[in-house]
Amino acid sequence: MNNLMPRDFTINGIQRFGITLAGPPCEPLQENTEEFTWLAFAAHAGVSILEKVAGRQVMTTLGVTLVQEWLRGDSDFRFLGDLARMAEYVDDFLCAIRGNFPRVVVDSLGGLDVIAEARRIPSQDHSFSKYDPKRAGGIYYNRSQVSQMVSAAREANETSRHGRKMSARFRTFLFMFAIATAHELTHLFVGYLAQGQDSTQSYTPPTLSYLNYAGPSWGESGRWLESLLFGGSIEFYRDSLDDDGQAGIPYILDSNALARKIEPSCVRQLVTNIREFDTFPFTTTGEALTVEERREKGLLSMGSIYVHASQSSGAHMRSRWEGPAPLYDISADELCRVPLEPRRVLVKIRVA
Repeated sequence: MNNLMPRDFTINGIQRFGITLAGPPCEPLQENTEEFTWLAFAAHAGVSILEKVAGRQVMTTLGVTLVQEWLRGDSDFRFLGDLARMAEYVDDFLCAIRGNFPRVVVDSLGGLDVIAEARRIPSQDHSFSKYDPKRAGGIYYNRSQVSQMVSAAREANETSRHGRKMSARFRTFLFMFAIATAHELTHLFVGYLAQGQDSTQSYTPPTLSYLNYAGPSWGESGRWLESLLFGGSIEFYRDSLDDDGQAGIPYILDSNALARKIEPSCVRQLVTNIREFDTFPFTTTGEALTVEERREKGLLSMGSIYVHASQSSGAHMRSRWEGPAPLYDISADELCRVPLEPRRVLVKIRVA
């Protein structure tokens, strides 16, 4: 079968992609399942967001700012690269992610309000040019949220009111997982710049954050990137008139913590046409809402979309936590068909 595939099958697609279901026992998620298909799309879309011209520019700015904050810190940790080559490091990182996507695990993450978490693996390999994403870390996705996305997709159609509602919900879930992937890859980028070093100071410093997402000893590089790239941090608000299976309504929080609803057409375009999508910052609609106004409208916070993992060594993902998941190469053309044909089984090449 491999001989029938074009030589450029995986151009701008995802390579060496596999998913593990957290245990015990740990076991691979079958590649012909809906969950595999949709998370593969989320991985592709998340990388695509960062690969856009605006995404690369913001990542470069993030890297420079991060290193400058590290240099101001009073610790033994030191950046081992060349600040003038930051744009090159961004390109190398994104290329490595495409060619060998980080470990992916579906697990329980402390509740429905947490969508994803990045975990770093300490390493002694301090080479920028030989970065191995799977040895460096992985992304955990919330099992409950994945299941809710499956339920929405199975009921989605364009022939009934309920079906159309489920179609919109499914697209919102894809949007959520894509944004979460971009966010978590930002944290792994910090690990890339730290080159496997594992001191507390090798993480994002508290001076690099947005609004009140930082803690006393850690910052929030993902939220910082969101603020520059999307126009603010992304939050999902629960509609009190909707059911428990909802994805929530995506909003942007500006620098004054005012919430603006992301234009539904912006969500749809990102999901259904990620290749051409280039709307940064995201477009919004309606009035800006204060916390009090959101409560009055029944828009309840779904909590933090991303859990901030402890920076102690015990919080890192270890290889023994993950079962042997088969790895696949998937083309961009295949991945871009997912939002339009959600029940279609991906054509892929097994490579390991």
